[in-house]
Amino acid sequence: MLDEVRAGFLDEQGTQREAWQIRAADWDGLFQFVDVCRKPHLLLSTNQIDAATSEARERGRRFMLSDLCIETMTHLFGFGYCGPAIPGTRDVNSRHEVHVAHALLANLAVPEVVLDDYRRDPEAFRYGPYWAQTLIHVPELRGAIPGARLEPVVSVMKHNGKTIDAQNADILTMVARLLLDRPGYPEVEDVLHANGLIDDLPLPATFDQPVDVGEAVSPLAKRVRELVADSVRKRAIEYADKELTLGRISRRMHRHRCNIARLEHGRHTFAYGNRLSRAFDERNVGLLLEVLDTSDEHNRSSKKAFQKVLGVKFLGMRAAARRRAVFQLCGYSEEEQARWERDAAQAKAERDAEHDLKDARETAARARYAGPGGVRLTGVEHVDRAISDGYCTIHSYRRGAILNYALVRGNETAARRLSAKDGTLAYARAVLERRAA
Repeated sequence: MLDEVRAGFLDEQGTQREAWQIRAADWDGLFQFVDVCRKPHLLLSTNQIDAATSEARERGRRFMLSDLCIETMTHLFGFGYCGPAIPGTRDVNSRHEVHVAHALLANLAVPEVVLDDYRRDPEAFRYGPYWAQTLIHVPELRGAIPGARLEPVVSVMKHNGKTIDAQNADILTMVARLLLDRPGYPEVEDVLHANGLIDDLPLPATFDQPVDVGEAVSPLAKRVRELVADSVRKRAIEYADKELTLGRISRRMHRHRCNIARLEHGRHTFAYGNRLSRAFDERNVGLLLEVLDTSDEHNRSSKKAFQKVLGVKFLGMRAAARRRAVFQLCGYSEEEQARWERDAAQAKAERDAEHDLKDARETAARARYAGPGGVRLTGVEHVDRAISDGYCTIHSYRRGAILNYALVRGNETAARRLSAKDGTLAYARAVLERRAA
């Protein structure tokens, strides 16, 4: 059977043709036959397999039809299951499209009948090499650009919505000579842009719409907006500079990012500054603490604005002094601050308890328990009934290595089982803590 396959690989002089000179369907047929040999029962009878197995055992070997097939394939074709060497390289590959792609890259005379199959199949190079489709349709580029340069050139053109055809093949070839042997995407992008092959990056569509920045309600709001906008612009430009220096973006992308940062600066609204200004006017200590009572790495612009306009320093201070400065800003004495913090801590504890109760209830609601008379109860109903019946103490006890929990009533031996896994333990604790509070 392999002899029959090989007969189709020979030219008129009886010489075996290269992979790229053979149609893809014929090439794939060879490897499909090798795959079939992995299941010998598809080709041989049970008696044949048994006989071959016995014969191989007598020689101290194992009968593997696929191994015999690959051995014969290597003898007849000069390559095994991994395929022959790729044109122009020492690497081997069994994928037909890879051989065709590199043959075109070397400007070898690939038969038109072979190329026609690929022209009719837009998914032919779905798994690479992606640049080969360009060589299929633009013969002017065959052998004109090394693969290491062609790949990023095709990628940049494609991602910018530009077509590669006979009209721009010559200039692409000339431009490719300006690139390093193995150029990165940013370098290729800049070279193509400098030679007019790709355009400037368009601004995001949001810049087509005007922005109402509003009006400052106070000098503080105005200063906050100014410093925050300056800080955002500075960080964006510094990050773009860093990416450019590291070679991660092109000069074209760097200009694009910097342009956006400068335009965004003018579109920054007064909303945040007005919010802080109103918080100061209303003595909203909670909001001011969120912004000003933070480490120096956070909200630096807002803190600078308060210092410049109100003369109150928040940067470079110890935590306690910084927090005290916020209360002083709102006119709070130390006694009033202590009272506010006690009330805030109590409110937070209540919110946390309510949140814990809600979470525990949701988890326990999914549990199932047997109630009186065989009635099925949810974990929530199980706990609520137990507590309403006076089982108000959580007792823990060990049974072997396992710690168990239950609701008990006084000194009675009867109890209501709880579980940490199904949420009833957490729900019971939350309910009892709420009742105690």
